[in-house]
Amino acid sequence: AELGHAEFTRLRTEATAALPPLIAQLPDLTGKSGARFVLEAACSLVAFHRALPGRSAEANANLLRTALLHAAGWVPSPVRRLYRWLFFSPWYHRRLLDSIDGGGGFVGEYVPGESGKKFGVEYSACGIQLFLARIGASDLGPHICGFDDLESEVFGLGLVRTGTIGRGAKACDFRWARPPLSSPPA
Repeated sequence: AELGHAEFTRLRTEATAALPPLIAQLPDLTGKSGARFVLEAACSLVAFHRALPGRSAEANANLLRTALLHAAGWVPSPVRRLYRWLFFSPWYHRRLLDSIDGGGGFVGEYVPGESGKKFGVEYSACGIQLFLARIGASDLGPHICGFDDLESEVFGLGLVRTGTIGRGAKACDFRWARPPLSSPPA
């Protein structure tokens, strides 16, 4: 269902006001910018969900996904290509490695691939799921994993997974593959 202007304004105001208290509950992540970024994104979903009471976690996650997909349509192709390039760069890989050593509850192992083209991560513990459980928002757990799929779809990251902790698997197995340069931009 579409939101009218007044309802959208209320939603934005309430969700924005709910963010600082949620972010204040994050663990100390000094020097863990990658972990902090994904946990702050999870806080956004929680704030959005809480601003729309009476709706299921799935319905609110789908509504937010639709809004983000619409907003992504405004991202120019050169910006999408730059994001994809950065994602497969050594800089991003260092940031990812920094976030999988237990900081913020993320425990995982980097899976190297063909430099600049493929790589992966095996998470045995998900900081997002731990955080959601701690703040009483576990109902969002299975739905937050879909935002990784959205990111991959929008930016052409070639994400493949067989399971996520949030959806009941024992581990999250992320595998990314950069599409050939001849592919049209996402």
